Amino acid sequence: MIELNDELSKKIREIRLHYNKKINDRIVDFMNVGKSDNRSLFIELSFCILTANTSAEMGIKTQKYIMDGFIEYDLDKLKDELKKIKYRFYNKRSDYIVNARFVMDDLKELLSSNDKNYVREYLVNNIKGIGYKEASHFLRNTGIFDFAILDKHIMETMMNYNYIDNVKLNSKNDYLETEEIFNRIAKSYKLKPGIFDLYLWKIATNKILK
Repeated sequence: MIELNDELSKKIREIRLHYNKKINDRIVDFMNVGKSDNRSLFIELSFCILTANTSAEMGIKTQKYIMDGFIEYDLDKLKDELKKIKYRFYNKRSDYIVNARFVMDDLKELLSSNDKNYVREYLVNNIKGIGYKEASHFLRNTGIFDFAILDKHIMETMMNYNYIDNVKLNSKNDYLETEEIFNRIAKSYKLKPGIFDLYLWKIATNKILK
């Protein structure tokens, strides 16, 4: 077990008291996405590609605007549409999304694997634009809650409560070592990592998003 921070514990209790239904509703949303078809899963994967170094709000706005275009637009059209909505990385991310389409028809089968570590490694090693954070985000958003999503908000919150000394993740080992700390904290609160993420995001941003 890991030593818990009293102030963090207080905030976790407050969220459980006042936002339990909202968090549970979000969990149900994630699980329902995981039950959807390959096209819907690919649209969610595209969202996770888009959110790297971008606000979640912009990612959600862009996903709602593009939707089936992630699957149907050619590269130039996707670039134009991303640029039109003022998405910052329209060149690189449109390329990532178009090149990721090879995995679309296999997503449902891939996610059904009992070896979730294998699934994450497959996504990281085979899809350009997907690192450990983005792969973990996609898995959480499809109802797999085993992994930490170590974005800047989560890292800053962990540092603010003295669980880590540095917000930079420079390697796979850095990510996995920090994830182990995150997972131990989550376990102490009897929460799965992907759900604990919602609590820390609420503390960091005062929002409960996806």
